[in-house]
Amino acid sequence: MDDASLLKKMAGLSEEELVLFDARINEIVKSRQFNGQILIARNGNILFNRTFGFSDFRDATPVTHNTQFQLASITKTFTATAVLLLHQQGLLHIDSLVAAYIPEFPYNNITVRNLLNHTSGVQNYMWIMERYWNQERLANNEDMLRTFIRLRRPLDFSPGTRFAYSNTGYAFLATLIERVSGQRFPEFMEQHIFAPLQMHNTLVLDISRGLKPANRALGFRRTRSGKAIISQSPHDGIMGDKGIFSTAADLYKWDRAIATNQLLSSQLWNYAFDRAVLANQNTIDYGMGWRIQNFLDQRIVHHPGRWNGFRTSFKRFIDSDAALIILANNNMNISAMVHELQQVIFHREIANNPGIPLPAETEQEAAGSNMY
Repeated sequence: MDDASLLKKMAGLSEEELVLFDARINEIVKSRQFNGQILIARNGNILFNRTFGFSDFRDATPVTHNTQFQLASITKTFTATAVLLLHQQGLLHIDSLVAAYIPEFPYNNITVRNLLNHTSGVQNYMWIMERYWNQERLANNEDMLRTFIRLRRPLDFSPGTRFAYSNTGYAFLATLIERVSGQRFPEFMEQHIFAPLQMHNTLVLDISRGLKPANRALGFRRTRSGKAIISQSPHDGIMGDKGIFSTAADLYKWDRAIATNQLLSSQLWNYAFDRAVLANQNTIDYGMGWRIQNFLDQRIVHHPGRWNGFRTSFKRFIDSDAALIILANNNMNISAMVHELQQVIFHREIANNPGIPLPAETEQEAAGSNMY
């Protein structure tokens, strides 16, 4: 028995299940024309970890286990954790006003928590920067902040009264991290998260400093003649809502860190996974940096991503200590694939509960909200 089969046996799969497990996943990959990395684990054991296709379609450069993918909004799970780490260290409090740490912040009624759980009401920075940023260089987070200060755009709603997925909020959180820590966002993430977890293939794209992944995949989209590379976005200089590049293997280290309460206390991790409560006491399916879901009886914390040809999904199934990690770079909708792979992972539970309807994965849940 090879090492992979031994690990699957340790996870409680029979020889017949081992064969069916691999066969079904490969069938799904082929039918969905998947290109990228997939890692599946359960009970602390990796059951499937393979790469497919090309990191650069122009010269058929293959995807390897070291190929780094733009995580898009999975980045938000790291940004939120960095904020909670500063909270744990007593350097900020999540229920304090953002203006307490960024004095020039143009809204005096938004708390750090509002930014974390998308209840701030701030407007979409992409729309604003596309219309009001007229310099040739890419705007960065401080440029975005100054633009909001200059324009004094109104809030879409009173903070805490509604949920509206906000990339702007997480870009502001990256600035908050910099102001409180005294470090640039990429440096803070490397020193306090990536390095301690030995995530050596993970970094924040920092265009202004020339910090780019050494083994990056490129985002592509389909055309009539084949595939075309998606060029750099004018928003790629802004970090916190997106911008981290990583691998499936490094994201599994992230999963294990969460499972073993590294970086944060178990109380804070659980706090991050609690559904946020609105002013009217209704709850929303978002915590602090995490979407919240259920599949069968499995509690799930996860985040999807979509940006510049990349489609990504990171799911942690809390009750069974399982992980599903999908990183793709060919702009294909992965929602159906996420749903199908969940059914493979929990095939026993589904077989033991015939007739129970399975919640379908939506595009918003599996591939991000709004633009990513």
